[in-house]
Amino acid sequence: MRRLMCLLCVLALLCPVPVLGEGDFVVVEEEETLAPDARRQARALMKSMTDEEKVYQLFFVTPEDLTGEGNPFARYPVGGVAIYGKDILSEGQLKELTDEMQARARSAGAYPLLIGVHEAGGAVSRVANKLGYEKAPGPEEVKDASAAREAGERIAAYLAPLGINMDFSVPLDTRVSGETDIALRAYEGPAEQIYLLAGAMGEALRKGGVIPCFGHFPNDGSLSAKKYDGTAYNRRALADMRSYEWLPFIQAVSGGAEVIMMSNGILRAAGDDMPASLSRQAVGLLREELGFDGVVMTESLRDLGVTNFYKPEQAAVLAIRAGADMLFLPADPQAAARGLLRAIETGEISRERLESSVERILALKINAGIIR
Repeated sequence: MRRLMCLLCVLALLCPVPVLGEGDFVVVEEEETLAPDARRQARALMKSMTDEEKVYQLFFVTPEDLTGEGNPFARYPVGGVAIYGKDILSEGQLKELTDEMQARARSAGAYPLLIGVHEAGGAVSRVANKLGYEKAPGPEEVKDASAAREAGERIAAYLAPLGINMDFSVPLDTRVSGETDIALRAYEGPAEQIYLLAGAMGEALRKGGVIPCFGHFPNDGSLSAKKYDGTAYNRRALADMRSYEWLPFIQAVSGGAEVIMMSNGILRAAGDDMPASLSRQAVGLLREELGFDGVVMTESLRDLGVTNFYKPEQAAVLAIRAGADMLFLPADPQAAARGLLRAIETGEISRERLESSVERILALKINAGIIR
């Protein structure tokens, strides 16, 4: 026995003890730690999370939503923050902002943030416009995969050093209707070629340390013009969409897209007269028919087509019940969180449903190296 104890002591001295960096999250269960699968690691991380922490992980908010005394991330441990032009004053200020938000989330014990921006190039260049960078060509200017890849490389080259790790503006929309206004945020060409461009841009962003968010399902390019109340309709038959404008989405799914953003247009063929972001039928088409198992993000829940018809808590509950994972810009994040927590307590939303979304979000962060 004495010899065995001595041998164990020697082995312990020979085995290096890992040094953890600040912000590293450790999965304590041996089985989960050894598993390379990010989903299993995410499930292990969830074991120590409260329902409130899980709910807030679903939220993408603005910096203005995170105000008040003390550390806002202690109260609102959100999953992501979206940056807009008004949040950008200078290069140093923007880097300080993203660093400070990550540091505050870390000090509150929250998981590291997804920090995203709409940066498609051309007219949709929130960071480049405010900081005076040379803009990448916009989607309407890009005609081949090489140009799309170069645009993605240029955008990632300045976003990543600024602490921005997601780009919301990788379009899969195909221009079908002459009414919809997507001229400055969509590629030109037939549906068969759209993913060649979007996929090249997405690959370049990914290699540059920025997660591409593809959009907008089922297709903003076949929407009618918006009405006075913010509603817009997609009147295409499902059979026509399957054979044409869904082709880029099908290719994106098979190509390993991490995040797909829904449209807020109403898909008439879904039969529920609801914005696609809130529609179980519309999200179900992406999940079940196209087989997408990554992160589904709603379009902005501050759009008039949502806020004119649904309270913030209603929109949040409907989106999660529909199968969405992340709520992009809830009109009132606190009200939305209260609504979700109430729905979980009453069983309207099961904990399994909630945790399936949190699992995808945490796995996304693990795979991207945001959670280490």
